[in-house]
Amino acid sequence: MINDTAAFWDERYRTQEAVPERGPAAFLVENLGLLPPRGDVLDIAMGSGRNALFLAARGYDVTGIDISPVAAERCREQAARLGLHISAICADLTSYRLPEAAFDVILNFYYLQRDLCPRIEKMLRPGGLLVFETFTTEQRRQGWGPTQDGHLLRPGELPSLFPGLEQLLYREGIAESERGKKHVAGLVARRPDLAP
Repeated sequence: MINDTAAFWDERYRTQEAVPERGPAAFLVENLGLLPPRGDVLDIAMGSGRNALFLAARGYDVTGIDISPVAAERCREQAARLGLHISAICADLTSYRLPEAAFDVILNFYYLQRDLCPRIEKMLRPGGLLVFETFTTEQRRQGWGPTQDGHLLRPGELPSLFPGLEQLLYREGIAESERGKKHVAGLVARRPDLAP
């Protein structure tokens, strides 16, 4: 199954469908002012690196992880062209372990692995921010994107996946994309600082 998943995404990233040049996610750009001015960033399921490249260009130390070797290589190549450094890791997030309290910012765009959410909370440093956006079950109405329940958020579900984080911003509804309207939920949340 894991090799099938990697092969599926490799084929997608061999096409022009997911080139990093299409720019960062609008939800990230809109909320850039909430991020710390610098720090260590983890981009979960980074694809070809559009969000990783965006933050690396702004001075963040970025680690990106994706199951697709093709996607990770595309990110490395684009980073080299732009004179940026990104640590692009090819790994399966269902088994790969990242260190706890290691990141000031974690990005998660259009990847839903519910059992990863408790680990995401632990990977954030105290005061660290999560920026998360993905499709909701309403996306089925659009006729494109994922259709399986495991890949879609239920109404109001996203904040409940991160009970240990302080919600700074939450939105759910219709947004515009290159492919047309999309039904998404987006969350910006902070890991509380440790008590003095």
